[in-house]
Amino acid sequence: MSYPYMFPPFEMKDFEDMNKKEAKQHFEWYVSEIPNRIEVLSELTDGQVNLDYSPDSLIQLFTWFLSTITIYQLSDEEIEAELDDLRQYPDFVFEDEKEKLLANPVELKTENYALAMDIAIYYGETLIRNYPQVHWTYFTKPKSYAFLNEPIIQSIDKENWFERNPRRLLQVLIQDIKTNEINNKTLHEMFLMDVSEILEDYDD
Repeated sequence: MSYPYMFPPFEMKDFEDMNKKEAKQHFEWYVSEIPNRIEVLSELTDGQVNLDYSPDSLIQLFTWFLSTITIYQLSDEEIEAELDDLRQYPDFVFEDEKEKLLANPVELKTENYALAMDIAIYYGETLIRNYPQVHWTYFTKPKSYAFLNEPIIQSIDKENWFERNPRRLLQVLIQDIKTNEINNKTLHEMFLMDVSEILEDYDD
């Protein structure tokens, strides 16, 4: 699959390294690209998925996504490269991730990750279209915030707010795909969990 990747027309930094101006620039660009990325999904699914923003469309889309994925076994050189990258983290993180990697040394193709990020956008938009109290936003503080400077979705008019980082959600699901601990309804099930939290917060 030849994938039309999503690249910003400016230098992309790690989110934690962005200043407020850069975070704003990235967020505005990201949101402006949403219609284009949905169109990419529409073209790639080629009528196999009805992208009507209904909850059930998430089942169709995730079923299609799972059918496109290529999982391959990492070579010894690739495993060593992965371990080298993990050594930047604290020892307890390194040892935990090393154990997971060696137990299941597989990876997905780059375009599978890119596609997942577009599915993340569609997931966010599906929540927004069905629940108008949800919107895209980002936060530049506190610096310890888990999703610092990243586009997330959040519901408004609440004390205990709902928030979801769709990109991080898909990254987690990819890890489950690698271990075959997932099915075609998983994304839809996450949607229902998020809806429950949104409505609980909204009713409060």
